[in-house]
Amino acid sequence: MIHTEVYQSDRLAFTKDVWNYVDSLCSAGLTEGERVLVTADNSYHMVVTLFALIQKDCSIVLVDSQMKESEVRATARALGCGMCLSDRWFTPSTEMKTIVIPLERITPSAEQSALSLSRWKEKKDALILYSSGSTGAPKGIVKSGRSFLDNIESTMERMKYEEKDVLLPLVPFTHFYGLSFLFIWWLKRCELVVCDYKKIRPIIKAITEKGVTVVDAVPSTYYILNRLLTKRHDTAAELKGSRVRMWCIGGSPLARKLGMDFRRLMGMELLDGYGLSELGNVALNTESPKTGCGQPLPGLELKVIDPSGVELPPGETGEILVKSGDVMEGYIVEGSPDLIPPRSHWFQTKDVGFKDMDGNLHVIGRRGNEILRNGYLIYPASIEKQLEDQLGLKTKAFPIKDEKKGSRILLFAEVVMQEESSMKKAINQCLSTVLRPDFVACVEKFPTLSNGKVDQKAILAMANEWEANRKEEMIWSM
Repeated sequence: MIHTEVYQSDRLAFTKDVWNYVDSLCSAGLTEGERVLVTADNSYHMVVTLFALIQKDCSIVLVDSQMKESEVRATARALGCGMCLSDRWFTPSTEMKTIVIPLERITPSAEQSALSLSRWKEKKDALILYSSGSTGAPKGIVKSGRSFLDNIESTMERMKYEEKDVLLPLVPFTHFYGLSFLFIWWLKRCELVVCDYKKIRPIIKAITEKGVTVVDAVPSTYYILNRLLTKRHDTAAELKGSRVRMWCIGGSPLARKLGMDFRRLMGMELLDGYGLSELGNVALNTESPKTGCGQPLPGLELKVIDPSGVELPPGETGEILVKSGDVMEGYIVEGSPDLIPPRSHWFQTKDVGFKDMDGNLHVIGRRGNEILRNGYLIYPASIEKQLEDQLGLKTKAFPIKDEKKGSRILLFAEVVMQEESSMKKAINQCLSTVLRPDFVACVEKFPTLSNGKVDQKAILAMANEWEANRKEEMIWSM
C-alpha cells in the first residue's frame, strides 16, 4: 500500500484528485460536517482522503492503522462515526459503513476551485487524535481547527521551512507528528515524499533520489540508520552528499550517544523537538543538541514543578507544565462521548525535564512510578535517560516494594543474550549508588507501537509478572 512518491510538483493534479474524491465520497453517502473515522498507513491516497474530508467540513477521527477491527468499531460507535475510511477491509456492518482507499470507483468532478482550509479551521472538533495508548487506555484528543493550524504556522516560522524544501516525514500520518507535515507541505507549497518509513532501504532511496532536504523520524529509525552507516561507508558517503539540510528527531527524548554517533557518521546534528497531541509542538531546536529541545514556540509558557507544585529553578528536574492557546478542547475517554476539558490553564504534560539558564527545554521522559530512596526522589526516566545517553541502552525502570529495605529498583534492559553479563556490569558502573538497580532483567527486544514508541503497557505487564514470580519464589524458599 505504501509507495515512494513526490506529489507537490503537480499541485493541480492533487487538487483534481481531491475534488474527485469529494464527489465519490458524497456519492457513497458522505454528508457535509459529519464525523468520519480514518485509519490507514501512509500513502498518497490517504493524503487525498484527508483533504477531501476537509473540503466537506468533516470532523476527522484519526486512528492508528494497527488498531484491531473490534477497537476501530468501538471507537466509531463511541464517537458517532457512521463512516470509516481505511486501506483494509472490515466486516460489513449496518452501524459503520467502510470505504476502502484508494477508491475503486472515482466520480469525475467538475469542481476545480482551489482547496480551502478556512471553514474547517473554525470547527471545534476538526480533529480527534487517538493517543497511542502506550501508558493506558487510548483517549480521544479533540482539537479545534484553529488551534491545530495556528500551531502549524508557529512551527513553520520557527523551523524556517522553504518553498524549495522536500520533506520526508518517517512517522505515521495518523499521529500529530506525521499529520503536521501534510499541512506544512500544503501551506508552504514545498514538496513531500511518502515512503515506507518502516524499512531502511526505501528511506535511503527516497533521500538520495528525490532530493530530500528535511528528514523527520523517531529515535528507533536513527538507531537503525546509524548501524547501517557504520557498516556501509558507501551509503554514508551517499547520504553526506545528499541535499538534506535538517535531520530532525521526535517522539522520544534524544539520547546523547545517539546524537554523537550520528554526528560522527554524518557530520551533521540531530535536531530535537518536543510536542504532544494535546498541545501540538511546544519547543523546537534549530541549533544543536546542546540546547535540548530548544526554546518554546512564540506565545507558549513553560515551567517545571516539583511534586508539591512549586516551580523549580533552571537545572532542576521536575514535571513540565505548558500554558498555550493551542491546547486541545478536551479528552473523550473510552466508553463515553462526553468531552472532558483541561482542568487548568497550565497543562500537565506528565513529562519530566528541566530548563537550562537560557530557557531551553530539556526533556528526560515520562513521569510515573517515582521512587523515594534514601531520602531522594528518583524519576525512573532519569535512570533510563542516563543509560541511553552514555551506553546507548534502552531500559525501563520500575519500583519494587520491599518491607525491609523500602523501595528497590527493577530495570528491564534491551540486550542481546551474549552481551547480558557485560551490559549488567556496565549499568552498575554507569549509575551512582542511589540510582543503581537492585535487579536487572534482560530482554531481546522491547515491544513497540506502530509509531516506534515502546509499549509502556506491555512493559508494565512484564514488570508485574516478574514481581509476581519473585514473590512466588520467595514463598517457596521460606
